[in-house]
Amino acid sequence: MLTVVFAITGPIVAAALVSAARRAAAAERIRALGAGRRWRLPVRARAVITRALADADLTLEPEAAIELWTGATVAAGVVAVVMSPGLVPPALLLACAAPPAVLWVLRTRAHGRYVAALPLALEQIAAHLRGGGTVGQGVAELAGGDGPLANDLQRVQARADLGVGLADALAAWPAERQLEDVRAVAGALAVAATLGGRSAHALDGLAASLRDRLGAAAEARSLSAQARLSALVVGASPLAYLVFSALVDPASVSLLVRTGAGRLCLGLGLLLEVVAVLWMRRILDTAEAA
Repeated sequence: MLTVVFAITGPIVAAALVSAARRAAAAERIRALGAGRRWRLPVRARAVITRALADADLTLEPEAAIELWTGATVAAGVVAVVMSPGLVPPALLLACAAPPAVLWVLRTRAHGRYVAALPLALEQIAAHLRGGGTVGQGVAELAGGDGPLANDLQRVQARADLGVGLADALAAWPAERQLEDVRAVAGALAVAATLGGRSAHALDGLAASLRDRLGAAAEARSLSAQARLSALVVGASPLAYLVFSALVDPASVSLLVRTGAGRLCLGLGLLLEVVAVLWMRRILDTAEAA
């Protein structure tokens, strides 16, 4: 009896397992095709966003960044609707303006870390020269690390490995990273690649000069800290008052967004906010440069 049962059910179970395996393989292929066909931005827009993310030291794909931005905007709109319908336009404007502002802040910080790493890189290469090494070996060692200069020096090392020559490979570095300090460092390293260990003292001197400049810039920023805080308070106060008014008296915000005169006032106010931010930023940059 058991033999008959196994003889009948065995082929049925085996056929079911084979069918399930085929369906699983087909599902895996469908998922793989879906992953490969993910939507992509236009070439020019993708290049601009990729550059902005790289400058901000973010390892996000442009499409993923746009998805996060869209999700945050939708979430801000939903929260604004729950709190007060009059908050929807300001919330959407803030959600649209926040990512560029965040990228600008992250870019500024990444720029500071990058510039601060240049003197240390020069000192490390100078120490390498004193130990009997070469500039190329020092660059390769820095390129193999995880510091702020690693990605740029990896490209320099790749060009040198292709036979371009270290001096020519370093000459392309300032074109990719358009900073005065990078131009000075690249030129010094190109000269040191020719002179060898005799240029270690000159590299140390350039590193000290760059560090003194960074110290002066840091002192200028500390002296202007109160002015920057005042600019932040002055710029954020109108927006904070708008949110407070929407929570306390939604009718006042409704007047702003539902009537022609109100929309005109709101648009002019936001435009003046942008002009004020740019103006105060220029004043602060001038004070720090002085």
